[in-house]
Amino acid sequence: MTFSAGIVAYGIADTSVPASVGGGLVGLAAATMMALAKMRAWAVDTSAERRKLDEAIQQATDERTRYIAAQSAQEEEHRRRLRDLEADRARVQHQLTAAKAALDEQFEARREKLIVSSMETAIRLHLAGLLDAPAETPDATILHLPGKQPVRERATAHPADPQLVREREARHP
Repeated sequence: MTFSAGIVAYGIADTSVPASVGGGLVGLAAATMMALAKMRAWAVDTSAERRKLDEAIQQATDERTRYIAAQSAQEEEHRRRLRDLEADRARVQHQLTAAKAALDEQFEARREKLIVSSMETAIRLHLAGLLDAPAETPDATILHLPGKQPVRERATAHPADPQLVREREARHP
């Protein structure tokens, strides 16, 4: 660029139009080349974008690592809770088994006492003669109440039998 400025200055000083125009064109060509070089550098240079991309990739990798770590921690916590639940179930089952055995034992002890007590009572009643059946049963007595009681006839025939209907009508006109 300086070279072309020198040619233009020489052409002006020497009053040579072709030197001045040539120096101007060389300067214009140099300016155009410098502008094209800058534009190429601006368009092709991706170092800033590459740095941004590398940072984004690093952040994504870190986030993925945190996600995987959180997921494995959650799975481990779930397995721990399942183990705790199984241990609680086993403990409760053991307690229930022990309580059932104690209740069965208590029931058997009470049952044995009840059997012994009822057998002793039955032996005492038998020895006292209260369990023996009476030798003869007294005849039943019918009590007659004062006043006339209606006597019912036993129905042996069908109620719609014509002979029964006539007898009923004769008794109850």
